Amino acid sequence: MRALTNSLTMLLLLAASTPAGAQVTASSLTEIQRGRVPGSDSLSVSSLYEQFDVDYTRYGLQAGLRAEIFNAWRDTAPGSPLSQVEYQVVHVAQKHVRWTQGPVELVAGNYYAILGRGITLRAFDLPGVILESGQYRRRYSPSRDLEGGMATWAGPRAEARALIGRPVLSDIPPAVRVGNPLRDVPRRDNWLLGGEVSLRPANRIKTGVTAVSHHASRFDSTRTWSGYLEFDVTPAIEASGLQDGYATVYAEYAGLNDVHVDGSALYLSANAGVSNLGLSLEYKDYENFAFSFNDPPSLVREHAAVLLNRSTHALIADAETGYQVEATYSVFGLGTLTANISKGENELAPGFSTTFNERYLGVDVELPPLGGGHSVTSTVFFDWGKDELKGIGKHRIGGVGAESNTPGGSVLGLDLQVRRAARHPRNEPAFWDVFAQFSYQHPSGAGGALILDRTNDPFEVDDVTTRDRTETGTRTWLAVNLNVAFLERYEAFVFAGRRRGGAACTSGTCYLVLPFSGLEMRLKTYF
Repeated sequence: MRALTNSLTMLLLLAASTPAGAQVTASSLTEIQRGRVPGSDSLSVSSLYEQFDVDYTRYGLQAGLRAEIFNAWRDTAPGSPLSQVEYQVVHVAQKHVRWTQGPVELVAGNYYAILGRGITLRAFDLPGVILESGQYRRRYSPSRDLEGGMATWAGPRAEARALIGRPVLSDIPPAVRVGNPLRDVPRRDNWLLGGEVSLRPANRIKTGVTAVSHHASRFDSTRTWSGYLEFDVTPAIEASGLQDGYATVYAEYAGLNDVHVDGSALYLSANAGVSNLGLSLEYKDYENFAFSFNDPPSLVREHAAVLLNRSTHALIADAETGYQVEATYSVFGLGTLTANISKGENELAPGFSTTFNERYLGVDVELPPLGGGHSVTSTVFFDWGKDELKGIGKHRIGGVGAESNTPGGSVLGLDLQVRRAARHPRNEPAFWDVFAQFSYQHPSGAGGALILDRTNDPFEVDDVTTRDRTETGTRTWLAVNLNVAFLERYEAFVFAGRRRGGAACTSGTCYLVLPFSGLEMRLKTYF
């Protein structure tokens, strides 16, 4: 608590004496919950999560911090002498100082960085994402930053970056205490050194090398490295007569040297297009390359549709090979057709492997204004495949969505998605998932949505708390979402009802969302 008070005091003093040319920006994210996690809580839990970010900028100097506060009040059984149990977590999650002058940038504290395409190192944030640990029952921001320092120099023909820091174990919430006596579970007990050097021998060519040395102890260290080449072949395509054509190629190979195991990673990608046709090809081959500080490209399409996003495949960089091919075709003035094929194979043990494959076909249509000035956009998609790692032998997912924009700026939306899937062994019956949403958004910034989520999946219908019987039938989640933006600095969101848990993916990173039943209110404030 003292560290948080001192840090806030320092920045508030800077804000109070802001000289000319300086700027202070701040934002907060507040989320209040009252309800329970089905299967874990027998009584309701009240919680308050607050994330506060403040930055001070003057010319090339920037200083900032992020603080997190989490409070929870858990109801106790009737008749207990205590009506509630309360605990509080106050945590300075990030603090940094950044100085930029011409081609030079220096950072001290918490920062984000990527080397190459993230195969050897990627430290990143998921803005707006708040997770709750199912094991520790703490709510927190799952940021995967580094704590240390970084120096970067960027010139017209060469770039160099050197960094040192402690990666965070983002699966563990802050201020978790275990043992006797109680001690905080360490989230940053390892150090790494890394860097990247790249050259541009020609305007269309970039080549570079990266290296990371991770030290878990005096006797346990891991060294990874990579080399990459990026080549823009657009001039050659234009020279052939295709003036509106383009193409780029990227290749990166990485190696691992460890006292216990060796590893490697190969990533290839190519993008090309001409006129209204675009094509993307990617290939991956990862072996023993999963660390807490890297994030190799997953080569799995990130979907906006709820059922597709929930059913996506999470990368296993310890043993995965595969590819992704995507083509888009734009019909000028009408819409876009997208086709995607993804495949990944995981060799979990010698002679035992699982396969993920997905084939996606979607059409986005933009109809011209109809009578009365209404315009309509619509999306139709169909997806089929399997994910043997999750025990899904096959799945079929289809959906349709439409939005109507009125001349006054209001938007009416309808979204319907259906999934049919079957698990191994094949003699088990197939199950169905249905997701539907009806939404309305007013131009003033207020809106709402009614959501229905329904399934007869045996894994979801059966109640794990009743071990003496197995429930069958269907399970339904109903919820209402409300939102409003006001005074140009506030955004409020309200959720009431039941939310289905499961996997969710944002910016190529997947995480687990716990089920929830109750009331949730979120407020974003910008100062």
